[in-house]
Amino acid sequence: MDLLTASERQHLDDDGYLALEGIVPPHRVQAMRDRLQELLAITEQDHCGTLIVAGLLAEEVFDAAWLHPRVLAAVRQVLGDGFRLTGVASRGIQPGYGQQALHVDWGGQGVPGVWYGCHAICALVDFTRDNGATRVVPGSHRNPWILKSRHDPRKPHPAQRQLTGAAGTIFVLNIHCGHSAVHNATNEPRLAIFTSFTRRDSPLLLANPVPDPSPKMLARFSAEVQALLKG
Repeated sequence: MDLLTASERQHLDDDGYLALEGIVPPHRVQAMRDRLQELLAITEQDHCGTLIVAGLLAEEVFDAAWLHPRVLAAVRQVLGDGFRLTGVASRGIQPGYGQQALHVDWGGQGVPGVWYGCHAICALVDFTRDNGATRVVPGSHRNPWILKSRHDPRKPHPAQRQLTGAAGTIFVLNIHCGHSAVHNATNEPRLAIFTSFTRRDSPLLLANPVPDPSPKMLARFSAEVQALLKG
């Protein structure tokens, strides 16, 4: 059975992102949110209004943020078969913070059509136009000149779209696509889990290998998933 429709695959190829709605059921979203709040309470934060907790692969509750056949199929559509998971972390935006310049998460010289990484962004709260939902510039992974205009990268881009959706939606984003967080104009933090996937032949990964998870951590996963976690 094909886990993605033809139009979903085309959307990923052409626009550089895909929203997968209803992937995480409400009770699992709540469990992740509750555990994240516990971790935030004991984690020192000094990230200019961004709430970051790294190393969440160690916490089984956060597997729901990425371990779904449709999510992995979307990642495979972007990166091909030779990829591995390289990080799971929270990215929350405090009220009054969040505005970033448009950027890409790949700084090297790429080969057209060869993408080195993507993120799975799991919304733990509704992503809205007001609370800092990630913005993307569709197609900018294929046409970087879209981002190289005289446009101020901190201001709205004429072609941008915001990744809005209900809590439990997972957005798969090609890291070569221009994107950024935006200002959170609400009174509540915008909470999300970012899972990073990287091609195994990525020059950055080859230069900076990611340590394998411990055997204890790997034990909860199937052999197929373990292969995605090890170098």
